[in-house]
Amino acid sequence: MTGYHIDLDPVHKVLRLTVTEEIVTSELAEDIYQRLNRIPARDGLYACIYDLSSVKDTTITVEQVRAYARRQPSIPLGRPHVIVGEQAMVYGLARLFETCREHIYGHFEVVHTLEEAYKICQVCPEDFKWRL
Repeated sequence: MTGYHIDLDPVHKVLRLTVTEEIVTSELAEDIYQRLNRIPARDGLYACIYDLSSVKDTTITVEQVRAYARRQPSIPLGRPHVIVGEQAMVYGLARLFETCREHIYGHFEVVHTLEEAYKICQVCPEDFKWRL
């Protein structure tokens, strides 16, 4: 399945997931989750940026967002995990995910722009050298 790509900043140890589809389906979300699970980051060394700035809509329900939030994180927490949602609906669902998840696994941040995410993770776009 396509619709996203994952880049790595090997120096700062930050992963950037960029969703390129305008509509996120549950199938796409599951594919992303499974792909991130295969990245050898079990020790929590990676910070993550989840770039949903191109997403305009989703077929994922509020109940599914809550269920995803209860799942084991695909990339262990310990360093910043930042979700970028520019569209109001995407931002709102990301905030719901954040609220549900923080009581179980820890804190995610949700921001409106990729620049905010870069600042939180202390990286620049050109730092991402490797496509995974």
